[in-house]
Amino acid sequence: MRSFGLFVVTVLTAVLFAYPATANAASVVATINGGGTAIMDPTGSALGLAGTTAFEIHATLYSDGTARGHVDCVDQFGSTLPGNIFGEVTSWEGSLDGIITLNVVGKFVGRGCHPQDVSFTVTIQQFGRAGVGHWTLSVGPFTLCVETLLSGQIVMRRS
Repeated sequence: MRSFGLFVVTVLTAVLFAYPATANAASVVATINGGGTAIMDPTGSALGLAGTTAFEIHATLYSDGTARGHVDCVDQFGSTLPGNIFGEVTSWEGSLDGIITLNVVGKFVGRGCHPQDVSFTVTIQQFGRAGVGHWTLSVGPFTLCVETLLSGQIVMRRS
């Protein structure tokens, strides 16, 4: 019987240490989902970028400021800087009653270029449908894209 008890303790200990404790015990406060097309306003961009963008945004926001999700922004042919910037959402800032900024770590792929590592932010100024939804994309202190939705929507659901 002793060997069975020792076996049970050994198995339980192995199971306990095989699964690491959850690093993020914070609760979900909101989710953001969106996708569609948007038009860039060159007057608000540090580089005067213009054109049409296809985008998707999915993020789960946690009470401690961390976040999980993905952002993908593809500038369409005819845009002043066609390319794809995408990555994983790592954290968020702002107010659930106002402007939300998503911090993203990912890649930029320009026309004819190899993927380059990049950190960027996506700031959602206005949730909503075409003509209403509004967001920006910045790298460091420079706002590169000022976008208004042409189709689709960006929605936030609070938990």
